Amino acid sequence: MGSEALAYALRLLARKGYSRAVLRAKLAARFGEAEAEAALGRLEAMGYLDDRAYARAFVETRARRYGPRKLRALLLARGVPEEVVEEAWNRFFASLAPLREAGKLGYLHFGLPPWTEPKPRSFRYLERLAERTQGYLVAVEFRNPRWYTAWGFVKRELMRLGLAHVSVDAPPHPEAPPRVLEPTREVAVLRCHGRNAETWKGPHQKPYERFNWRYSEEELLDLAEATRTLAAQAERVFVIFNNNYGTQGVEAALGLKRLLGLGKPPWAEGPFS
Repeated sequence: MGSEALAYALRLLARKGYSRAVLRAKLAARFGEAEAEAALGRLEAMGYLDDRAYARAFVETRARRYGPRKLRALLLARGVPEEVVEEAWNRFFASLAPLREAGKLGYLHFGLPPWTEPKPRSFRYLERLAERTQGYLVAVEFRNPRWYTAWGFVKRELMRLGLAHVSVDAPPHPEAPPRVLEPTREVAVLRCHGRNAETWKGPHQKPYERFNWRYSEEELLDLAEATRTLAAQAERVFVIFNNNYGTQGVEAALGLKRLLGLGKPPWAEGPFS
């Protein structure tokens, strides 16, 4: 029976990660307490079960979707000890240290998904996010256009919390956010998703298919003007191309640099250029 519990646990872990408490409950319900503990002990000895590694991966994969307190609550609900939850956040920030020390960390990007609306709990999330990430430049992207129906209030909240607004270039679609070129900090961000209205909400088999768009020269000229508009209001502007289908994003970035007169990228210089 012990080998059956271990084999079942390995099949579960092959699909996704589990905390010790959640996996123990599943095994105990099927094989009993003693068999569950025996299987868990073997998994820990083999390095397949580790609450610290689980918590770290949990935070890293969900940090854009949930705020710090929500993540903490989710981990605690899964039986992860509180000190492990705190360690996971500390390790997340520690992983950013090399970039920060080298001056390569531009900002932390938190995108609010389309189903997140401007409701009181959403503003509480922003407050907790600002509290947890003090000392970092954090930029927030709204993917639901309803945030811009009350933009005056939203903008004031972002400024109060010290969060940077992410301006979005998206397709002309009723469920896509409008392009609002108004920074809320000294740093501005323009994130370009392409303009493929047909695939914005599907149908598509892979998520990246919705961003299948090659910016034309005319559209790049429009983005260059948008960048200049942001630059007139901020000290620094980041432009991110998320039309990550093939090489389209890289091509657009190089085209925009050319139009802005920023010169060749560093890797273009050398004996083979």
